[in-house]
Order: sequence, then structure tokens, then C-alpha cells
Amino acid sequence: MKSLLLNNLADIAAYGLVGIGVLILAYLAVDVVTPGRLRDLLWRDGNQNAVILTTGFLVSVGVVYAASARAGLMTEYLWQGLLFALLYSIVAIALMCFSYVLIDWLTPGRLGELLLSGNSAVVWVNVVVFVTLGVSVGATL
Repeated sequence: MKSLLLNNLADIAAYGLVGIGVLILAYLAVDVVTPGRLRDLLWRDGNQNAVILTTGFLVSVGVVYAASARAGLMTEYLWQGLLFALLYSIVAIALMCFSYVLIDWLTPGRLGELLLSGNSAVVWVNVVVFVTLGVSVGATL
């Protein structure tokens, strides 16, 4: 019993640490695709559009990570499950970044400029796309 509990706690810690790494990677990805320095937009400027966009992105990646971690528990070894969860999350991050670039291409004007100008409609379209991708990828697992 004690051994099972310790193994479960170790597994939880491992998945939690990989999850933190995935969220850091997701944050860095949002920073790359958005104009300006995301850290300044969020913390110094308090740009609500940047907050909404980043939150939508991170929640969507979290949905994929949770689903892939759950599916990864079916693997024989812990490292396989962690790798499975990490790789699916990276694919989801890439898909969401691609969707942002695609929306930018389809939107009149530069999407980044619209985001910074206070056009919240564009932000919500991106968030809906992020969430839809997150749920879709998560459902495939």
C-alpha cells in the first residue's frame, strides 16, 4: 500500500513538472506569435487583449495536456506516458500557433496591430479557435 502511494505521488509529481514545462513552452509560443514582448503587455501594460489571448491559449493547451496525460497513463512505463503527453502538447501548441498565423493572414490589416489597438472581437475569434483546437486534439486521445 505504502509503495503504491509513493509511486502514485512520484507519477503525479512527474506529470506536474512536465505540465509546467508544457505551459512555459506554450507561453513562449504565444510570445513569439504576438507583437511586442508578451511579458510587458501582460504585466506592465495590463493589455486586456493580451491577457485574454494568452489565457485562451494556455487553457487550451492545458486541455490537451490533461487528455494526453490521461491517455499516457495507459502506457506501460512512466517515461512513455510523459513523452506521449509532451509530444501531443507540442503538436497542439504548433497547431494553435499556425491557426493564429492563418487568422492573421485572413484578417484585413495586421492581426497584431488589431490586438494591440483594443479590437477585442479579433481576440475572441482567436480564443474560440484555440479552445476548439484544444478540445478537438484532446478528444482524439
